[in-house]
Amino acid sequence: MTNKKNILILLLIFLTSCGYKPIFSSSNLNVSINNIEFIKENKLNNKFKRQINVYRGSETAKLYDLEIEIDQTKTISLKDAKGNPKIFITEISILINFIKNGKIITSENFVESFSYNNNSNKFDLSRYEKIIENNMVNELIDKIIIYLQKL
Repeated sequence: MTNKKNILILLLIFLTSCGYKPIFSSSNLNVSINNIEFIKENKLNNKFKRQINVYRGSETAKLYDLEIEIDQTKTISLKDAKGNPKIFITEISILINFIKNGKIITSENFVESFSYNNNSNKFDLSRYEKIIENNMVNELIDKIIIYLQKL
């Protein structure tokens, strides 16, 4: 037991003294998001907006407005012998227009997909799908921030 505590203490000392900073912390970015406008209503809009709000409002950085269209599809990839769904594929596609000073600079489409097995317990399947959605939105935001850094 004490050996685990010692390892944990050493790990904490090394992490705090090594100067670790998150890659996408808002203080490291030279870009900022000024305004976000969604083209069509979607249940993922709020999830996306909550996650990307971290990157809003720095006046010393390059300011961009975003025009966003989010599409989500869930398709059956494989069926069993009885015709029941066995494997699903969920795909989230985000089309973003990057706007600076009222002009569209560029448009880019970001896509993330994930396949998973069906579950007979529909409540567990629903919870799992929500976790998948959150992870996919986080991955897409990371891709968008990397893209913004390159602009």
